Amino acid sequence: MSRSILVLTERLPEPGMALLAARPDVETRILPAPTEAALAEAIPAADGVIMAMEQPALTAAVIASAPRLRVACRFGAGYDNFDVAALTARRIPLATTGGTNAPTVAEQALYLMLALAKRGPTLDRAVKSGAWPRAFGGVELMGKTCVLVGYGYIGREIARRAAAFDMRLVVVDPFVEPEPGTGFVVERDLMRALPQADFVVLACALNDATRGLIGPATLAAMKRTAFVVNIARGPVVDEAALAAALAAGRLAGAGLDVLRQEPPARANPLLGRDDVVFTPHTAAYIAETFDRVAQVCARNALAGLDGRLDPAFVVNRAVL
Repeated sequence: MSRSILVLTERLPEPGMALLAARPDVETRILPAPTEAALAEAIPAADGVIMAMEQPALTAAVIASAPRLRVACRFGAGYDNFDVAALTARRIPLATTGGTNAPTVAEQALYLMLALAKRGPTLDRAVKSGAWPRAFGGVELMGKTCVLVGYGYIGREIARRAAAFDMRLVVVDPFVEPEPGTGFVVERDLMRALPQADFVVLACALNDATRGLIGPATLAAMKRTAFVVNIARGPVVDEAALAAALAAGRLAGAGLDVLRQEPPARANPLLGRDDVVFTPHTAAYIAETFDRVAQVCARNALAGLDGRLDPAFVVNRAVL
């Protein structure tokens, strides 16, 4: 019996591996380390590939070295380490797990918003150090304006949760059309939206248009009392400009799950600031979420090998 070869950059959580193991016609090959060299060595024999993290990259050169490749899958939603144009030119579908992890990432965005608004980490540290500060300083979410940049799977989940806190929502997304009764405003021009914002929440993809999106000009357009929350990708924010704005008192704070360099250099000026709340790119690092994502990813890979991928999970749907 002919077997298809599925290359994995890393082992999936067990629910996903179990689905793959149940297919005797599919041989899984897990890289010894998720490096470019290991991927380059394994990919020429691959009929399919699952990329578990942001590294290594599935570049045009790697794709060209894989004559049998029929499907590429991402364990997660982001796909900035895939050369989509090269895959499309070969008519190879790229499948992500879509909105499978969107609810838990949205919860992380709300956690960062609340941590900033209520000064949670700062007050926690104060109490643990023996202090008992009773001064005013936090803010309410109720009635505040949340400018949500990006309205994909994660953006939609954030919007639902922010609405539950009685926040006013302004969505900035070139692909969203205003619809009556949605409960939010659609704004095409980010610079028009930013002066309204009490919170700017980044839930957009990383591409040429969004790289450095939050920089000197956009930060200058925000209120001094505004907060920035990034659960998208680190390079969407110009960290030097953010640090300068915070140091000058031109911004109230930032909540960051992602950074340009991960982990950050110890010299990163944002690390020493009480008005910045960090999580280490763990918005989706919940065991039950990973299990669910692994199952969807495995099903996508098998469906791709079988030629029956659900278009809802495919980035370059024109190839189907």
